Amino acid sequence: MMNSYIGSSFAECNTEVNSVARFCGLVPFFVSHGVAHFCNQQVSPKGIRVSKNNPLGINSLALLLAGGLIMGLLSGCSSDNNSTQTLSNDSALTDTEQQLIGAITARSGGQGLAAFTLPASDDFTAIPQDPANPITAEKIALGQMIFHDTGFALGGRSNDSETWSCATCHHAAAGFKSGIKQGLGEGGVGFGDEGSERVLSTMFNAVADSDAIDLPDIQPVTSPATLNLAYQDVMLWNGQFGHSENGTINSGIDDAILATPGTPKAENNRRLSGIEIQAVAGLGVHRLKVDTDTPLQNNAEYQRLYQAAYPQSDGDVLQDAALAIAAFERTILANEAPFQRWLGGENGSMNEQEVNGALLFFGKADCAACHTGPGLSSQVGATADEVFFAIGMSDYDTSEPTVHGNVAEDVSRGRGGFTGDVSENFKFKVPQLYNLADTSVFGHGAGFDSIRAVVEYKNTGVAQSELPAGQLDTRFRPLGLTDEEIADLTAFLTTALYDPNLMRYEPTTVPSGNCVVADPLQIDGGFRCPQSGAIN
Repeated sequence: MMNSYIGSSFAECNTEVNSVARFCGLVPFFVSHGVAHFCNQQVSPKGIRVSKNNPLGINSLALLLAGGLIMGLLSGCSSDNNSTQTLSNDSALTDTEQQLIGAITARSGGQGLAAFTLPASDDFTAIPQDPANPITAEKIALGQMIFHDTGFALGGRSNDSETWSCATCHHAAAGFKSGIKQGLGEGGVGFGDEGSERVLSTMFNAVADSDAIDLPDIQPVTSPATLNLAYQDVMLWNGQFGHSENGTINSGIDDAILATPGTPKAENNRRLSGIEIQAVAGLGVHRLKVDTDTPLQNNAEYQRLYQAAYPQSDGDVLQDAALAIAAFERTILANEAPFQRWLGGENGSMNEQEVNGALLFFGKADCAACHTGPGLSSQVGATADEVFFAIGMSDYDTSEPTVHGNVAEDVSRGRGGFTGDVSENFKFKVPQLYNLADTSVFGHGAGFDSIRAVVEYKNTGVAQSELPAGQLDTRFRPLGLTDEEIADLTAFLTTALYDPNLMRYEPTTVPSGNCVVADPLQIDGGFRCPQSGAIN
């Protein structure tokens, strides 16, 4: 059997072979059992390798031809010695990589390696999106600036305006998490490397009344990563945000629960996907202001960006700004990680230990049973049972000095605390797995401080917190991994899933002229920008 992929020059070759090119463009295909792949149709045999420049899509056309005819078509393109097209056969891959291809394909639902391949961030048609919020370059440009600009921190309760942003708790250096156990918006001071030195100001009280001016903006769970978000339809650990027209996970929940008046959940009435709803609600929850007397109205560059993104706006500035943020967030993809490069046909991008760990992930350890899809979170269109799991991870330990406030009972019950369905108690949304190494905070309650600690927890299959009988997910069970296998799996999660260039998503300046991400350290009467180190 031959495992092969055809490089990006294949399209150029097709142009020369006009009779084939006009047939709609031959894409990379794998020849096995007489199955050919034409156009964008994918008939997925074992071992298909996909090129980043030619990810196999799915259309309505597939031709099943004899192997000789297929090879004849192939030779018409492969004979050009000047072409940069390459063919990788069995001899170019190690035995373990061959096994890995088979294991991934078995978990692909008939899609081959494409099922786990992240698209390029500018390949908008390949990125899942809400039909009500089509991704455009203009929206991304606007959303990226708002997301990182502290100039919108104008809805606070104190005199600390313009010192935080969306990115304060979701920044590139921390894998788009907060970098600390408990994200701190208003009320946080300092920043440090990867946000690790941000602490609660002594001027704020984490247990103050809900309407008190000294109540900080903190959450009772860890800040999920805004990385590879596009592959899940609902947001937050309990999935409370998301109610799109074509959504399924929250579609059966009573409106009184899903869109409770007077709460952030009321934004679900906008009938948008989770990323979009979270962006709308999050602006308010995190005391960011966009609608009146803000940089969107007062800054010429923001006015230009807004007009480009919404030349025919209906005047709902809050929703426009939120949808721009969501469009940007959908393009934050860890597509330069070694595993992604390997999926794209770059042999040698993973070392031996990482390949061994990947084989465990898709094989013996069966991690892909829960962590699947391109983001290793869940598949587009997944059911609630495929997105939420009760695996006994603990809530915040409120006795720790770096954790502030209390954890309410409904928060502790996770999905069930939101839906009211006792069968969903203690279930939390499965997270994506890229760039975990950027922080030492894992689990909804920050119960683990290393990737290996999480792997060991999954391996023992013993719950960290005691759950009622029958509540623990049956898929949470001992894995039987040896110490060497734990090390291999940890290596895959730590380095093979690590995109080293996430800073490409973070601007160095924003139109307001404020600091990017946060204005954390007051020095000599000015604020130091974490990105540049300059004093304003």
